[in-house]
Amino acid sequence: MAHKTISSKSAPPPRLPAGYYWLSSKKPLQSLVFLLPILLAYELGMWYYASASTTGVPRYIYARSLLRDFFELFDITGYYLPGLLVVVVLFTQHILQKDPWKIRTSTCVWMSTECLALALPLFVFAMVLSKAHLAMALQSPEFAQVHWTEQLVHSLGAGIYEELLFRLIIIAILHMVLVDGLNLPEKPANLIIIFTSAVLFAMYHFSENNPFDWNKCLFYTGAGVYFAGIYVVRGFGIVAGTHAVYDVLVVLLKLT
Repeated sequence: MAHKTISSKSAPPPRLPAGYYWLSSKKPLQSLVFLLPILLAYELGMWYYASASTTGVPRYIYARSLLRDFFELFDITGYYLPGLLVVVVLFTQHILQKDPWKIRTSTCVWMSTECLALALPLFVFAMVLSKAHLAMALQSPEFAQVHWTEQLVHSLGAGIYEELLFRLIIIAILHMVLVDGLNLPEKPANLIIIFTSAVLFAMYHFSENNPFDWNKCLFYTGAGVYFAGIYVVRGFGIVAGTHAVYDVLVVLLKLT
């Protein structure tokens, strides 16, 4: 008896290997594709609110302004340079790692779900520290005075630019100094790097408009350690997405 053949149209799609999502979601190219809509939403949103304001000055995230100031030290200016840096860094990582040119939309969907799940423990941490004040945000208090839609746009950018500065760039620099330069053992050096980046992240949030407070400092430092752990284990795309989701949820929670 002749066996029936299954046409290519009715054949089931090939099964992905075990652990495919875990590995692919950490890849720079997949992270870039995942973060690009968030980055564009922030940059276009800030352009809109700047043009709609009376002063015409956008309320930039301080981390983004620091990156812009760094470029200006070399007489390099441009509105979109910080955003372009995100694209260039991830694209360069992809090239250097010689990863395959493969991206999957389904992976982006699962990355969004993972980011939401990873953002929830921060609310528990904030609730433990501040009890009734659940909506302790990773945002400057000055943004509490602007419209909630602008706060949402700001939250999207904070996740990307603050993680770019404090995780991807600072952790890389500290690793280069402590491990590559001073030849410290990898494990203790990593603990120092994570804690140092977390403390810098905490100090970054205090200013004249947001004076130092030990309770807030503990929260910011703990959040910095948490984000650093996510970055080390899950990569830049997941940690930037988690940070953005948390900040967005904070804004939405304030509306209730």
